Amino acid sequence: MNTLPLKALLVLLLLGARAGATQIINAGPSLSVIQGDKASFSAQFFDADGNSGVTLRALHVSSGQNIGQFVRDDSTGNLSWTCDTTPLQPGSNMVQLIATDPAGASSVVSFSLQITAATPVQQWRQTYFGSSQNSGAAVNSADPDGDGLNNYAEFAFGTNPKAGSSDVGNRTTQDSESGKMRAIFRRRSDYLTTGVNYIYEFSSDLQTWEVTGSTPQVISDDGVMQNLSAEFPVLSNGQPSRFFRTRLP
Repeated sequence: MNTLPLKALLVLLLLGARAGATQIINAGPSLSVIQGDKASFSAQFFDADGNSGVTLRALHVSSGQNIGQFVRDDSTGNLSWTCDTTPLQPGSNMVQLIATDPAGASSVVSFSLQITAATPVQQWRQTYFGSSQNSGAAVNSADPDGDGLNNYAEFAFGTNPKAGSSDVGNRTTQDSESGKMRAIFRRRSDYLTTGVNYIYEFSSDLQTWEVTGSTPQVISDDGVMQNLSAEFPVLSNGQPSRFFRTRLP
């Protein structure tokens, strides 16, 4: 074994994250990914005395912990690294890719793992589809369980996009004091920040619909979903409303 500084030359060819890809043009590349998605890259390593004796690790500099997993092919020097970013903090995470030969000599390539906090809808996609990306079966307009609700509606009403149920939580109840009928419906607790717009409409004939003019009353809130109540109104044509629906524009 040659005792000169490590002859294992690490050449980062491409950083390929699911959220995007960056061609490496210097020793300080940046890999960007949504928190909770998998970060990954491909690389090559070479040692003149054989690659099988080289150990590889990816060091998270601030914590001092090794992160991610390697798949390597010693015969070609090809390697791939994949890392679950769920436990890592949003922002810039410095990572060192370290190759060490049997003599203990090491070669290091550093890169910045840029992590962006996932939005609620991205977290929802990760929960059900394993990725934050609005694509494939997870695209907003898709209906993978075939229940008539697309993924955007499933997110808005807190339902499972793989369960095959179109129950969005609409109910009716009678006020114990006034005896009047009230509509019960559901919305996300974070609807203001997520930008989900719910339209509550009433009708006497299922043909003409009017938006309720009253402010719904929140009757329960578990931190994720709210249940609301609104009295069935008298419509502009003087007719009492008999039906209601919740609509997403």
